[in-house]
Amino acid sequence: MAQGKLFQIQRLPQFRESDADGRIGLRGYMNCFQDAATHYMHDLGLGNDTLPERFGTCWVFTKYKLRLFRKADFTAPLQLECWVEQEKRRPSIRLTQDLEISRAGELCACGRLEECLMELPAGKFRRLSDIGFPLEAALDRQVEVEPFARVRNPDLEDLEDRGRHTVCYTDLDKSGHMNNLRYVEVLLNAFDSRFWAEHFPTDFEIHYLSQCYEGEVLTVRRRVTETGAEVWVVKADGTAAAAGLFRFGTEQ
Repeated sequence: MAQGKLFQIQRLPQFRESDADGRIGLRGYMNCFQDAATHYMHDLGLGNDTLPERFGTCWVFTKYKLRLFRKADFTAPLQLECWVEQEKRRPSIRLTQDLEISRAGELCACGRLEECLMELPAGKFRRLSDIGFPLEAALDRQVEVEPFARVRNPDLEDLEDRGRHTVCYTDLDKSGHMNNLRYVEVLLNAFDSRFWAEHFPTDFEIHYLSQCYEGEVLTVRRRVTETGAEVWVVKADGTAAAAGLFRFGTEQ
């Protein structure tokens, strides 16, 4: 394995990923992030397309953080660069992947995700060495985003109820859990189109706190402030499944 692996690809904006204004925003960029992160692992031969069969494990994304500078139209491809971030301490369970999305040298968005190896179906964490992950592939490079926030369970009675979501077939991925990007759509749908026409999310962070399975009924709750919002996805027993943190500002 060559030292320092960088995954690079040009990606055409997809109309199916566009927002109601016809441009690529948070949802589309999150799709880009998952595409780049999963293809990075696929190129190593250690992607979720083969890990369950080879090692009885899968990658589980535990946190995302995305900073948005501007939306993208359909005039030209987007350039994606994704890499594993080199950490001060040699990681044993957790990895961090970074992403930059640009067009013609102009940065559109950047982000960071945290991922772990999980044993199937036991749901136990596994060590990176169990699959022979090549740590020498990591790059001494970081995106300029703030550290992940510390998330604490809120008093649900203080949050506004924004409806229900039943986990169904199209929510699932190969792990048998609700796919991480399906939570993003649930969080975005806690607001209507008028709200998103008036608010630009400069920063978005999502924490995955508990796995969700087909047939579960999830409750969506939110709290909105002058500068941001938090949205919680909650299981029937009151357990938090995911938390989404938004910060609003001005598109560059």
